[in-house]
Amino acid sequence: MEEVILEETKLEIELEDFQKLDFRVCQVIACEEVAKSRNFLKLTVDDGQRRRTIMSTIRSYYKPEELVGKKIVVLVNLKPHKFCSILSEGMLIAVDVPEQDDCKVLFADDSCPIGQPVS
Repeated sequence: MEEVILEETKLEIELEDFQKLDFRVCQVIACEEVAKSRNFLKLTVDDGQRRRTIMSTIRSYYKPEELVGKKIVVLVNLKPHKFCSILSEGMLIAVDVPEQDDCKVLFADDSCPIGQPVS
């Protein structure tokens, strides 16, 4: 069995810090490669209240058509930031697996309602 070396746990935070984070189940409505980048995919997701754009560096791991229609977990209250001149309005949650040169998006079960808070 291959030994996995894990990163050290980050500093502890208070419960109040964690409660500031708003994770939601979102459905991917559209996804496309970003022409100006070899790494980014531009996702349009429905968070139950509105559609938002999410930029993610998962292009090496997923084709756009693999994500459309899927439910994913998104940090929706992250301050917007521009990547490749495109405003990203959240962050999808994924697991980076460097020893396998892989990345796995955290998908929500199909039975989870769009917009449902994740706690």
